[in-house]
Amino acid sequence: MRMEKLATMTVWNVEHGLAIHIKAPNDKYIVVDLGCSTNFFPLRKLSKKDVHYMVITHPDLDHIQDVGNISYAKPKVLDRAKCYTRSDLLEGAQDWAKDTIKAYCDFVELYTKSIPCSDPDSPHNPDVFDGLEVQTFRAVNCDKSNRNNQSAIVVLKLENAKVVICGDNEQASFDELMQRKDFREAVCGAWILVASHHGRRSGYHQGFVSLVNPNLTIISDTKKGETSVTDLYKQYSKGGRVHSGNGCSEERYCLTTRQDGNIRVVFGESDDPKYIGTLSITKGV
Repeated sequence: MRMEKLATMTVWNVEHGLAIHIKAPNDKYIVVDLGCSTNFFPLRKLSKKDVHYMVITHPDLDHIQDVGNISYAKPKVLDRAKCYTRSDLLEGAQDWAKDTIKAYCDFVELYTKSIPCSDPDSPHNPDVFDGLEVQTFRAVNCDKSNRNNQSAIVVLKLENAKVVICGDNEQASFDELMQRKDFREAVCGAWILVASHHGRRSGYHQGFVSLVNPNLTIISDTKKGETSVTDLYKQYSKGGRVHSGNGCSEERYCLTTRQDGNIRVVFGESDDPKYIGTLSITKGV
């Protein structure tokens, strides 16, 4: 009898932004960030799906822009940076962005209570996602004037496979989090790293990246890419086989949405040769 317990993560190509959907083995969904592009709105993909947990890493526009489609995917539990008021987010915003910010504030204000880990609905209870473990880390001592350093880092673990997803964390938040033993243990030796701040140099922290030491790094970024530090991520990525829609595969160290389109990662435990034991990565899905 074939044995498998698999989760599927899709990193959507939303150009300048971040939008990630994770389907747990029991078909419940985790959403990380609400990026979108001019003609593509990832939340619409989740219509009639069971969205249990949503993490907004931080409330910059490129991470919340799809909030206008939140009716397609209202989560049971929401994790977001709580240190910003409506007036904080609207201060200095350009007129064209204000409607999105107001819609985001309307949405998050519906979620006023934190669910304790002991609650059966807590996303940090692995039974909720049929064995998929979820941890969320935020720096607590950084100046909130830089929203990037209020970003969450999400760690997913299923059997022997681990995925680390960054927001737009910069040096100060990494420096703080790296002082925590539980954080270092959580991120160490992950299979996949979704790089901080769209692969920009300001989001690159050598100590963190070398500790994660992933098989493959994924960068969600725009076609501009002029501030990418892809080569630095390659130095600490061990490499892995990446498949494409035409049946070909190649050894890669970094994938970028600007070059590779939507990226799908299947991770967990399986004796199906299709998934090479614990991991399958497909670009352009």
